[in-house]
Order: sequence, then C-alpha cells, then structure tokens
Amino acid sequence: MDTRPAWVGRLDRALKLNGGLIKTYDACAFVLSKLALLLTSVFSFISRLFKWAAYEREDGKVKLQADGRPMYSAKRLSIRLAAFFALAWLLHISLSAVYFYSTTFEELVYTTGKQEIQNGELYQFTGCTSLPCSTALENGKFYQIKESWYFPYLVYPEENVFANIPQQDAACLVKGYGLYFRRLKFIHRGLQWYQNVFSVACRPYTDEEKQRAITSGQVSSVTE
Repeated sequence: MDTRPAWVGRLDRALKLNGGLIKTYDACAFVLSKLALLLTSVFSFISRLFKWAAYEREDGKVKLQADGRPMYSAKRLSIRLAAFFALAWLLHISLSAVYFYSTTFEELVYTTGKQEIQNGELYQFTGCTSLPCSTALENGKFYQIKESWYFPYLVYPEENVFANIPQQDAACLVKGYGLYFRRLKFIHRGLQWYQNVFSVACRPYTDEEKQRAITSGQVSSVTE
C-alpha cells in the first residue's frame, strides 16, 4: 500500500521528474523516521535517568507515597547530578589528554603573518615547511592559537604564543597538537579545523635565507 500523499505523485508527473520527487520524498521520509526514532530513544533514556536519580528507592524499588505516586527526593537528585557532571568533566579531561598526547607535533615552518579571529581567544597564522610558500601547495597550511585551560595548562594566546609571532617573514619552531590531513585540506578549511599551537620560537628570515630555502627546499633552523 502506497502511504505517500497523493500530491507527491501528481506534482512529480506535472514537473515530469520521472520519479525524482518520489525518490526525494522517500529519502526524506526515511531520514525523518530514523531521526524521530533516535529522539524518542534519547528522551526515553533521559526519562529513565531522571526517575533513577530523583526518586527514593528501597531494596532496589521506587518508594511510593500514600497516594501511590513515586517519592521525589531533591537531595538524591542533587547528589547524582553533581556526580554525573563531575564524571562528565573527568571524562572530558581524559579524552582531551589522550587527544593532546597522541597528536603532539613539532615542526619548523616559514610564517608570513598572523591574524586575530576572536579577540583574546582565537588567532590564526599560516606556515610552510619549505619554500616557495603557499597554502594552496602541499607544504603550506593554517595553524590556530586558542585559549586553553588544560593540555597544555593555562595557555593565553596573546601572552604565550601570538605575541611571539612577528608580522614580517620569519622562521618559527612550532609546537602544537591536533590531527591534520594534507590531502583533505578542503575539510580543514570548510570546518575551520586546524592544528592548535601552544609554543613558538621565531626569528626574522632574510632574503638570502629565502633564496637558499627555495633552492634546497628546506627552511633554515631557528638556531642557525
């Protein structure tokens, strides 16, 4: 039995889409049905979690009032909510630590300037591991500097990192963390998903060094 509204078929025939509108309708209906099922499951889980956290229990069963309703306990709910948020915070710290220590990197890059995205919180700069430098080439990419409370602990961009990057061309030893896929640059740009930098050491880069770098393909060390 066809459960589609009659107007779908009529409109498809009127526009001569050869079933295109019907297929689109079916796809949307399928996605919406799955989304509704997911939301129903989420709300059901939240409801069960609330009942577990908010109602008094005795021997594993919900205690009932004289009128048969579950016995609500604000104290029980507060304690369990506090424990839940503490557990969620510890889980977030743990996952942040795993991500930080498993993706930490250090590389020497040629930088061409910097820009402020959000005052005091988020900054970006470009860097290349060789010359000539361009973010369109495989050797160039964007980095971001943002405020961090842990991993690494207490990094303030303007004080710790951003201020150390000169506006003129420079060679910088960059330390940071985060995943980066050179062949998927369009994803990084589209999502503004860049590696995070927490430490830089820079020095000016002379024209002579640029020419040597273009010839050799490598940026000279900041210690040279």
